[in-house]
Amino acid sequence: MTEKEVLQLEDKRFAAMVAEDFKALEAMVHDELLYTHSTSVVDTKASWLESMRSGKTRYRKTSFANRKVRVYGDMALVTGSADIEAEIDGQPKSLRLCFLNAWTKTPQGWKFVAWQSTPRPA
Repeated sequence: MTEKEVLQLEDKRFAAMVAEDFKALEAMVHDELLYTHSTSVVDTKASWLESMRSGKTRYRKTSFANRKVRVYGDMALVTGSADIEAEIDGQPKSLRLCFLNAWTKTPQGWKFVAWQSTPRPA
């Protein structure tokens, strides 16, 4: 897996989140996903997808800076900063985050397995 390929997966995942393309997300997310939000709330694959399916969380726009990919065999780590426009419980939110996420190689291809973010300093 190359850096370019990992970033393409990342872009595809965020595009699916914004488009609410749950079929695409279901296919690219690992069954053991741990998604730790900047609020310290931790979602599993099921709870993360349900939050979006139910409309509780809607991602509207995403942009990134300083993304760096490190590939270690069957694991790829991505770090960077993200600006995310979302609606959470019907309220608009502008999230300015630093993040670390992970992809792992499986027999079904590369899967998104972890996300950890924290608010960026002002």
